[in-house]
Amino acid sequence: MKYLDTFKERHPKAAHHISRKLVTAARYLLAALFILSGASKAIDPFGLSIKLGEYFSAFGLDFLRIFDDIGAILLPSAELLIGFMLLSGISRRAAAWYAFVGMTFFTLLTLWLAIANPVSDCGCFGDLVHLTNWETFFKNLIFYPFAIIVFLARNSQRQLNPSPLRTAVTYAILAPLSLGLSIYCYSYLPPIDPTPFKTGVNILHAMTVHENDTQTVLVYRNRQDGTLQDFAIEDTTWYDSSRWEYVDTKTTGRSTAPEIKAVPMFEGNIDRSDEILERKGYTLLFVINDYDPRYEPDMFMLADYIHRYGGRAVALSAASLPASLAENGIEPLSSDYTVLRTMIQHRTGGALLLHDGTILDKWPMNRLPHWEETAHDPLSNVLTDNRIDREKLLSLLFALGIAVIAVSTVRPPVR
Repeated sequence: MKYLDTFKERHPKAAHHISRKLVTAARYLLAALFILSGASKAIDPFGLSIKLGEYFSAFGLDFLRIFDDIGAILLPSAELLIGFMLLSGISRRAAAWYAFVGMTFFTLLTLWLAIANPVSDCGCFGDLVHLTNWETFFKNLIFYPFAIIVFLARNSQRQLNPSPLRTAVTYAILAPLSLGLSIYCYSYLPPIDPTPFKTGVNILHAMTVHENDTQTVLVYRNRQDGTLQDFAIEDTTWYDSSRWEYVDTKTTGRSTAPEIKAVPMFEGNIDRSDEILERKGYTLLFVINDYDPRYEPDMFMLADYIHRYGGRAVALSAASLPASLAENGIEPLSSDYTVLRTMIQHRTGGALLLHDGTILDKWPMNRLPHWEETAHDPLSNVLTDNRIDREKLLSLLFALGIAVIAVSTVRPPVR
């Protein structure tokens, strides 16, 4: 500290410049962390609500689980707003307080998670990035000094706040942007699908182990000089047992574990999954996370449309389903709740349209398509659907908004 004070006395301008650059760098790094953390949670409110429920149960606060859904919207929105405040440079003192308190809380929380291990994944970045509890704690430990730097400089940074008018306009933009992403994804599916059940995936193919340039070789020892040599299985040289002595068999290369372990589809004690996933033509899978009879008319209409083209309609649920589904041509089958909530990341569920086992498209239950024209088959309707383009546009607009905020904060150097 003595040398630092001496440097400040002898070189006040240089010390001020270095200090200002350090605070700016810390502010931008914290902004990136909060925005990434908030956005990755915001795109999957359903998954976050489940994670919040796990936290409440771990702390013995099950009575708070009624706030799972609202918390899944407000938590990422708050993180996004703090990140945007840091990035835009508005309300610097308040942003420093929010970032410091937030980082302190989450650092202590992740330390407890790492030690007690009540949940396997903290959910800090949703399903986009999975970290162990210890990895999450060390990540917070790396970023915590930046929060301290910004916090200690909070008073000196107040003079850099933009004008009240610009601050008000910025808040008018940032608040809806922060809250809007969570609300949009709460009503629709995540614009970025982090699950193995993405559009274009063949489910059976994703359930198999894939060999990536693996090769099995035989290891033999030369009886004359004791050297070891690898032989391909088809190589006949090692047949000479008078010269070569078998030592080992080894496999080079690697294999990839299946992305999807299983998709249970039980009718009583009979698993129909292979029968359904291997089926040629159209198959409509309704995924029921929480059955709501309000969506029955849309389900029946879509199932009827698929039947016109030789398709099959199936409803998967971890709970019992009403007889009205079977009466309208939808086969009720039981499945695993964890698998179902992965297939459709929405509180009520949704539908996947398969063709020869490949996912053509997927929708939340409250946004099922209304196809009525018999002149267009399901594939034609999917190809003309603009949902994917709309979600790509949303992601682009969100990224563009962040870029505009970042660029608008760049100030010309003071001469």
